[in-house]
Parts: sequence; structure tokens; C-alpha cells
Amino acid sequence: MAGTAPFPADKPVFTDSEGRVLKSLPASPEPLKVVVLDFPWCPPCAEAWKAVRAASGALAPGTVRVYRIVFDRERYFTRNGVSVVPPLRPAAPAEPPGDASPAFAVTTLTAVPDAFREEYELEQAPVILLLGRTGKVVKRWTGYSPSLSTSLETEIRRVAKASQDSSESPPPPP
Repeated sequence: MAGTAPFPADKPVFTDSEGRVLKSLPASPEPLKVVVLDFPWCPPCAEAWKAVRAASGALAPGTVRVYRIVFDRERYFTRNGVSVVPPLRPAAPAEPPGDASPAFAVTTLTAVPDAFREEYELEQAPVILLLGRTGKVVKRWTGYSPSLSTSLETEIRRVAKASQDSSESPPPPP
């Protein structure tokens, strides 16, 4: 998926906090976007979310918008087939109570379970995508590792600098 622009989708794959269905991520003023696919029942997803929050502490406000895509349904296998049910444990809040304001803005969306899976053929979790100014995926992380926070911070800084350098350069002569 690196190098492609995953959004907008062919059909609605998210709902926002007001219940509107969306094909694309809502617009934001931040130049870079981090998309976190978060499954509440997935312990590595909870650790990945903590890593995203930790990386934000070292970034200047306005650098990146985080889109947290919560999958609030899970598949439950029965003798009669597959059912989709609410998760056994709810997603952690974007900001735990008492935390200082993060350096990044967070937009939480809910995945439309079957539509999102059909569109993106998601097979592993967690997945974190870094989207550049044009919406193309410039880096993808799958799974969690203790170095994820450092890797996120380093890559966001690198892409932000490259993006800033290219926007400050004069256009090439014709």
C-alpha cells in the first residue's frame, strides 16, 4: 500500500461521531496524517495507540492529524455461521482523563465493519499509515514493537521536513 492514496474509498467505510457515513477522511489543516486502525479487543493495538500518543509529545502542534479508526464490532463464530457483535471491551478513550493536551489533533471515526474489510482486505492489526500532503501512504507499520514510538516520531519529522523543503523550493525553470 505504500505509495498509494487509500482514501477516498469506492463506498462509505467510516462513520463520524454524528453518524454520517464517509468515503474519505474529514479534511484537516495539518499537512500530514496518521491513520491508526484500532481494534478494542487487540492488546497490540492498545500498545500501538500508546506509542502514537508518546510520539506526539515530541512533535510541534499542527504537524500531524491523527485519524483513529475504531472497529467497534468483531466477528463471533458460531455453529450457524458468523455474527458481528460489539467488542468484549470498549476502545480506550483518545485522551485518558487528566492527561495534558496532546501535540496532535485526533479525529475518531468508526469503521463500517464489512465495507471497510471488503475495501481494504485488512488481515492484520494494528496498522498505522503515515499519509503525506497528497494523501499518499509514505510509511506503513503493522503490529507493535517497543521502538514504534521512536520510529513514528522519526518518520513524521523526516516527511514533514521533506515536505517543507519541497514547498520552499522554487519551481524548476521551464
